[in-house]
Amino acid sequence: MRVSVDSSVLIAGLVLAHPDHARAAVWLRAVSEKTAVQGFASVHALAEVWAVLTVLKVTPRISPEAARRAVSKIEAAFELVALTPDIYATAIDRCVQKNLSSGTVYDALHVVSAEKVGVDAIITFNDRDFTRLSEAQSPRIVVPPDPPALTL
Repeated sequence: MRVSVDSSVLIAGLVLAHPDHARAAVWLRAVSEKTAVQGFASVHALAEVWAVLTVLKVTPRISPEAARRAVSKIEAAFELVALTPDIYATAIDRCVQKNLSSGTVYDALHVVSAEKVGVDAIITFNDRDFTRLSEAQSPRIVVPPDPPALTL
């Protein structure tokens, strides 16, 4: 199974104190084990993860250096999808077609990059925004279940 994991799940899976940690961690473990799940993430997700980790309200605070180490773990476990000019153009066009604006384009980058590599599903806690950006040919949008499980 090929999945694209967005930053909401990556962050939750990396931070033990996050309320959705257990739900996300099961997916990160499955990708890390490289058996049944092949994980993809857009390179944009790396910047989102680092930015959020460095401002997250946890004790002790996550330093920029510790956040970088966390991003390195993602880089080692996931296949990264480079954002090309075509992906940016398609993401912007998708927002225009759906009359969406502002930061929605960042979620569109995740959706379009997942479509580009042909994943089966996008794993996210942000299902509302990802669903409204999807097209008929888009991967399924999957929210990690509670209790934690690996289900499609």
